[in-house]
Amino acid sequence: MRPRRHLAWIIAALLFGAAVLPLLVYYTGTMTLGPYSGGGPLQFLAAFYADVARLRGAAWLLLLGPATLVFVWRVLVAYAWPRPAA
Repeated sequence: MRPRRHLAWIIAALLFGAAVLPLLVYYTGTMTLGPYSGGGPLQFLAAFYADVARLRGAAWLLLLGPATLVFVWRVLVAYAWPRPAA
């Protein structure tokens, strides 16, 4: 697979970790733990991005988790996939 496609997958995972995953965490938390004390989903996103800016580990784990999983998967597939004999 070409490096450009690898980069596209990692960028897509970063966007997912920055925009979609925090909202999924918010809605899962409100359904299981009750209302978010800081307000609604936009306040949760603001607090998430503030934690990213403050270099909080949990926020960075949420942000980079999907991209890390994609990267590890791509490396595993690249080494485990049989290459055609030259």
